[in-house]
Amino acid sequence: MPSCSNCNHSLPNHANYCPSCGQRNISYQKPIKPVLTDMFHETLDIDGRMFTTFKTLLCKPGLLSLEYNNGKRTKYTPPLRIYLVISILFFLVLSILEKSLAKGDGSLSSNSDSYSKIMFTLLPFFALTLQLLFRKTYYLSNLIVAIHLHCISYLVFMISFPLEAYEDRHPILLVLQLPLAIYIVRYFLIALKTNYEKSWLETIIKFTLLLTIYIGIMGIFFDVIFQEIND
Repeated sequence: MPSCSNCNHSLPNHANYCPSCGQRNISYQKPIKPVLTDMFHETLDIDGRMFTTFKTLLCKPGLLSLEYNNGKRTKYTPPLRIYLVISILFFLVLSILEKSLAKGDGSLSSNSDSYSKIMFTLLPFFALTLQLLFRKTYYLSNLIVAIHLHCISYLVFMISFPLEAYEDRHPILLVLQLPLAIYIVRYFLIALKTNYEKSWLETIIKFTLLLTIYIGIMGIFFDVIFQEIND
């Protein structure tokens, strides 16, 4: 019977993890391709759950957060992991866009790393704002909602930012931004309505307050951080 390479505990046949210490049963004494494939799948969770998570996130506003907070988690990718995947893609697109707009100007350096750090830092503040607006809720559940709302925002901005950057080149690029704006506003409203079950009037009012407060906090963060960078 095979044993764990970490604690020598006997392993059941085909066991993926050691029942004693929890270490994954994987050997690196094999060709690099299958090892890298396993690492890639483990890190980004590339399996059926990722597809289900993206589909639910895009097509059913608020349902992903609601089900995850209600304990229906097995079929979904964990929130921080999906945030990692989407944010990496978003800031990669942002970096490419910045370099394209710079047109070889060496004095214009990419701020994508700063953006990503600031946005990740702002997540707890977004969740705290939700906590203040929707009383008698739990902070961790609000943090899940905040993560998923940031994920959908990144996906939309990944399309809208390039359209906005080059809108002067053709009127259609300006027109294409409208459905994206409608989608994101509608998405936020339905997501808040789904998770907090308030009336539509209260949901709209609190969405407006949420947006106002968060944009204000975001502006302060960016002003302070980039002022320090420039100094």
